[in-house]
Amino acid sequence: MQISVAEARNNLSNWLKKVEDKPVVITRRGKPAGVLISYVEYEDLRRVRAFLQMMRLSQGLSQSGVTATELFRWSRDELEERS
Repeated sequence: MQISVAEARNNLSNWLKKVEDKPVVITRRGKPAGVLISYVEYEDLRRVRAFLQMMRLSQGLSQSGVTATELFRWSRDELEERS
């Protein structure tokens, strides 16, 4: 579903009810400018993003040969030096 910025502004509470069923694309001059999604969907997307970041970090550590224990030890040592 697509609506204009003006429509979103004029009927925001109505559109917030509708996003529980599906996202609403907001357009500006006929081109997509943003999306209204439910808070639950937003939180799900945040969790997926955090998981993907952790997977990238894990793969990077694996490829570098650094273990999680070494990384923890180095981080702890650095924090203790700052104290």
